[in-house]
Amino acid sequence: MNERLPSLNAQFANPRQTSIAVRGLGNNPANDGLESSVGVYLDDVYLGRPGMANQDFVDIDQVSLLRGPQGTLFGKNTTAGVLNITTRAPSFTADGTAEASGGNYGYYRVRGTLSGPLADDTLAGRLSYAKTSRDGFIDNVTDGRRLNSVDRQGLRGQLLFKPNDALSIRVIGDYEKEDSDCCVSVLYNPGPNNGALLKARLAAAGAAEIFDPNFLSSSINDLQHMEVRQSGGSVQANWRFGGGYNLTSITAFRSWHFIPTNDADGTNISALIDAGQADSDNQGSQEFRVASPTGGPIDWVGGVYYFYQYQNNQAYNLYGPAAHALYGLPAFYKQLVFAGARPSKTNSYAAFGQGTWHPADKLDLTLGLRDTNEEKTSHIERDAPVGAPGIALALPPYSSGDLKVSNNNVSALLSLGYKFDTNVLGYVSVSHGAKAGGINQSVPGKGLTVASLYVSPEKANDYELGVKSTLLDQHLLVNLNVFWTDVTDYQATQLEQTTPGVFVQTLSNIGGVRTRGVEAEVTAKPVDWLAFDLNASYNDAVYTSYSNAPCSVESSIAGKTTCDLTGQQVVGAPKWVVNPDISVDHSVGGGLIGYALAGYSWRSSFFGTSDNSEYGLVHAYGLVNLRLGVRGDLGSKKWDFSLWANNALDKRYLVGGLSGATFRAYSLFPGTPRFWGATVRVEF
Repeated sequence: MNERLPSLNAQFANPRQTSIAVRGLGNNPANDGLESSVGVYLDDVYLGRPGMANQDFVDIDQVSLLRGPQGTLFGKNTTAGVLNITTRAPSFTADGTAEASGGNYGYYRVRGTLSGPLADDTLAGRLSYAKTSRDGFIDNVTDGRRLNSVDRQGLRGQLLFKPNDALSIRVIGDYEKEDSDCCVSVLYNPGPNNGALLKARLAAAGAAEIFDPNFLSSSINDLQHMEVRQSGGSVQANWRFGGGYNLTSITAFRSWHFIPTNDADGTNISALIDAGQADSDNQGSQEFRVASPTGGPIDWVGGVYYFYQYQNNQAYNLYGPAAHALYGLPAFYKQLVFAGARPSKTNSYAAFGQGTWHPADKLDLTLGLRDTNEEKTSHIERDAPVGAPGIALALPPYSSGDLKVSNNNVSALLSLGYKFDTNVLGYVSVSHGAKAGGINQSVPGKGLTVASLYVSPEKANDYELGVKSTLLDQHLLVNLNVFWTDVTDYQATQLEQTTPGVFVQTLSNIGGVRTRGVEAEVTAKPVDWLAFDLNASYNDAVYTSYSNAPCSVESSIAGKTTCDLTGQQVVGAPKWVVNPDISVDHSVGGGLIGYALAGYSWRSSFFGTSDNSEYGLVHAYGLVNLRLGVRGDLGSKKWDFSLWANNALDKRYLVGGLSGATFRAYSLFPGTPRFWGATVRVEF
């Protein structure tokens, strides 16, 4: 047995860190415009919007997840963890890669990198490019379009300056654009009585009825598109000075612009031609941190962090001539528009520190603290709608005046780790974290007051008990973790129907959430050419307090106008996630290595809509992914060719969706059907 698994010391420097993210709360798929409870970092730079991470990464070096509340070690504070993506730095030895893929649905992807020295041994560069294109897999029966396509490309450049062993400066710049005919939902469940209300309204308006049990058809007649432009840059300097201390400075900025166009009525008539929210986001950050030398009785990290963000969001509803027929609104002489600028600014200041005391060879005690002060300002406008003269309109113009919210929050971590031997580590931790309060960027339609626009900070207390082990002479890795997290003033988004066909997405504190469960990560390598992996979790995520929940269709039929989801499962959070994999890697002669991989990803049922309706329940599903390939050497070059199939059994599944407030029907977003192709890669 030549190949073995990493030793315990090589697994993770932080006992609460893992390479696989298996735990999480559900997120509303309809919105990206809000700060996430799980922070995403790219090369130590916090991404202020989850959508900023939706790009092609060519040079990923490592992806890791820090569990629980974070912020005492680096960067921005979060309440549910950190997803940390690290890319490859420029090298002082010339190298490069070229990769091309093709498959069904007109799929193709090209990626490439070049890296090497630019000035002797002091300056190196790296240039990466990626382009991905895929036709849509939703058949639009109205005009033959294929919707939910992907078309994006990006360029990333780096410089690494190392004048000596004590100093390194890494400069990164990137740009990416996307123009995709995305993202249309499909009618998942027509609602009670086989969709009697939906069918009646569609028939009265002269709209086609589309219900495809395979979730691969739509019937829209207006534009469905998503345009994204983003760019960013960072400068990271590391200076090792006297006594082995290390000073790190990270200066960064990012710009992200998102413009969706949605045929929001979902029919082949022009009732609600376009509805959505265009977002423009610019952020900047500066971090300084100092790390002590390791090997002594205490090692520590301390620093300060500043984050600035400016957003300008614009929500809109563009009506067409069929609005009166479908929604029962008056017949408008011209299109009706609700729009308004919603600029907001965030200034966040923090000081943080984390230290580990080693009182004995087998015992580590870690303490971390962070103090964050965050201020947000905003001004929300809703323009006067344009409609027929003399018609009373449901949503009048609105101006909030100047809004301001300021919070000071403390995060803390206490962790105890004990090495039972060189291969088994046990740990227990308690942590507290907070996500700052904010200002609701959407104007609600019912019971609107200025006070209702403010959102309180979300706070989480996390308790964990775990073990990490590398056993059987490093041929078996077993990591287990038991967790319990209580969240108060949980921040969530939900769609509120303000008038027929008009929805606004509101952010509010819904009360409390509790998650508890077990996570397991197992890797076995009995021989050097065979490996088995299992990542699994059980997560019992429920609302501990949610008395102002949206009402489901079932509740509305029963006559309820207010609903309570206390004690019910959190939307988008399956209780079980199980991911087993097997891989084979073996010589096939002639200097060639053949390999095969088979993976299965299964999750139990979960609610796909925020009202927890049975009509929006996403049933349990499992996906099979396969890859078969061969690789070898050609002189100094390495090459790799593989055939692959994702969702190989062509499972129809859904990933979440929209509530059924209109016509008591539910639309959800479908997952990608069977997707197959081939990839060739050359390293030189």
